[in-house]
Amino acid sequence: MENLKEILATPKQIGLLLGAGVSKACGLSNIDDITKKAKAGITHSKFNELLDDKDTVENILNKTQQLRVLLKSGKEINSLKEQDIIDIEKAVKKIIFDNLSIEIVTDNFHKLVLWLNFINRDYEKEIFTLNYDLLVEKALEKASLPYFSGFIGNVKPFFITDSVEDFQGVYVKQSWVKLWKLHGSLNFVKDATDKIYIDNSGNVSSENLLIYPSMDKYLSSRKAPYISYLDRLRKYLIDKEKIVFVLGYSFGDDHINEVIINGLNNNHRLSVIAFAFDDETFKKGIDLLGNYPNFSIYTDKKKYSNRRESVFNSSSNIGDFNNLITLIDEITFSKPVAIDPKTTSANDIK
Repeated sequence: MENLKEILATPKQIGLLLGAGVSKACGLSNIDDITKKAKAGITHSKFNELLDDKDTVENILNKTQQLRVLLKSGKEINSLKEQDIIDIEKAVKKIIFDNLSIEIVTDNFHKLVLWLNFINRDYEKEIFTLNYDLLVEKALEKASLPYFSGFIGNVKPFFITDSVEDFQGVYVKQSWVKLWKLHGSLNFVKDATDKIYIDNSGNVSSENLLIYPSMDKYLSSRKAPYISYLDRLRKYLIDKEKIVFVLGYSFGDDHINEVIINGLNNNHRLSVIAFAFDDETFKKGIDLLGNYPNFSIYTDKKKYSNRRESVFNSSSNIGDFNNLITLIDEITFSKPVAIDPKTTSANDIK
């Protein structure tokens, strides 16, 4: 515990990689919740016959994409036409959008960005998120922290690839937070000329540049603006000494895992510290990255570091985003840290 507290409390270059678990911890729907709502929202009985109880929203969108290819040129399958599939896909995407764009309290995200700004005060501050929601943006604005995401302008901010690849000292000051949305955002859209911009009107259309959880996620990540963001993550991980905290990520995206592995292989001054909510994610992290001495992962009462698993003395599951933020808040603002006298010595309190 003492080593982790020291990392959390000492100014250094720390980056964040955020997965869906942090948004779930703040009250947004996860894939299981959205799957239930998507299935309930599909009214076409012939399409429902193609689904089973194990199908997730990812499987549903995979099937719509496959059917759209097969139903070209006026073909029908199980009385389904191409327009039926287009309507179903649009309805499912709207359910995803509606469930991730609700207004929720973001106190813990607010505390997270305040801590990141404090701990990184002499370094670049970068957040990489896999989430479509706007929780990070809202937290940064609540904290009055300027941030940059590769978009330039005010009325209709537009994306500039060069601004991501070479932002230092050109487009934005070092003190600004850099926010890279690796899978897109609820407000990223593309117009008829393929110009990418931010639209905060809340309208959903087929042009919205969300990477929905589907089989073409990897292919979509090779397009702008995602390729620029992914390249930025790759360069960030192989450059200089730094620590990257991985929060709420279950290691389920191969293209992200590939970049993390590349960083661990090519930058021995990089430390990746992950926080797993459950044993399944803990095990997946170890199976994927456990051979690297610069990888650590924490969960309830356990940690894996320096290629070995050991007991981690903590009064709460530190892999839970909300518990981690409580610890960060206590350390950052020098509040007393609740400890278990049976498992923690006085030397553990910083």
